[in-house]
Amino acid sequence: MTKQEYFKFAREFAENMISLSEKKNNDYTGGDTEPFSNFTAVEKLGICTTEQGFLTRMTDKLKRITGFVNGNTLQVKDESVIDTLQDLANYSILLAGYLKSKKDGGN
Repeated sequence: MTKQEYFKFAREFAENMISLSEKKNNDYTGGDTEPFSNFTAVEKLGICTTEQGFLTRMTDKLKRITGFVNGNTLQVKDESVIDTLQDLANYSILLAGYLKSKKDGGN
């Protein structure tokens, strides 16, 4: 892969991530306007902090990727390793957005 091919791939990957994030955020938050509501729910329920909720979801994805890298066959056929990497990247962006919102006084 050349640099030009890589950056084309990266742009397409990022565009797909954003589209996926919009769809999943709608599914997980329903009519709620707060984009982090499914993560803040763990804190409201007294389970753990919102940040720990994010890290738990990210760890789930890292474990799945680790299994794949170590040669395990992914059993969930409708979620590829690329899908899992996009989810992990989206969780990172969501956590960054949550932290910024919290710093700015939004949460």
